[in-house]
Amino acid sequence: MEPTDTTRLSRENEEDNPLRVMSPGERVVCSLKRHPIGLIGVYATCGILLLLLFGFIGYLPTLIPNLSATDKTYAFVAAVAVAVLISLFGYIAVIIYRGNRWIVTSDSITQVQQTSLFHKQTSQLSLENLEDVTFEQSSILQTIFGYGTLKVETAGEHSKFQFPYCPSPQKCAIDIIEAHEEFMNENQRLGRTTINTSNTSQ
Repeated sequence: MEPTDTTRLSRENEEDNPLRVMSPGERVVCSLKRHPIGLIGVYATCGILLLLLFGFIGYLPTLIPNLSATDKTYAFVAAVAVAVLISLFGYIAVIIYRGNRWIVTSDSITQVQQTSLFHKQTSQLSLENLEDVTFEQSSILQTIFGYGTLKVETAGEHSKFQFPYCPSPQKCAIDIIEAHEEFMNENQRLGRTTINTSNTSQ
């Protein structure tokens, strides 16, 4: 079975509980959220823009010495409005970044991708079809701060999940591999039990 994609507008219940259809006995192995280091670029960009904005407003009387008090007030109000917009865009970027996550259960891997403020895509693959689990740390920063890209693959098209800015990717990969092995062992045990029960009843 290939991963099943279901795209929908995000609603509160879906955001808070993407695993509301978990099977009886299914348990959560781990829940992965992106490393906070990925937000440094957002915070830095917003901070620099705000500094430039208010620096320009502070320097404006020097550029235009004859600026009236009314014009100064208008300029300040405009600067505040722009600052609010910058902060709002930064806040939205943080929400989108934090909305991306993985939930690994004893049966499957659920990937929640948030691409905009009101849009999420949820994909799921069964551990039964898991073929490969790898992680990548390709820079000194990733090694120092302990994050990287986690990848899982199954057979078929559109069957590769990638999770950038994954914290402790090596540990997460091991957890997924162990969950897969436990899943396969449990299925084999249940399969043998079913066969033995069937033979006994004949």
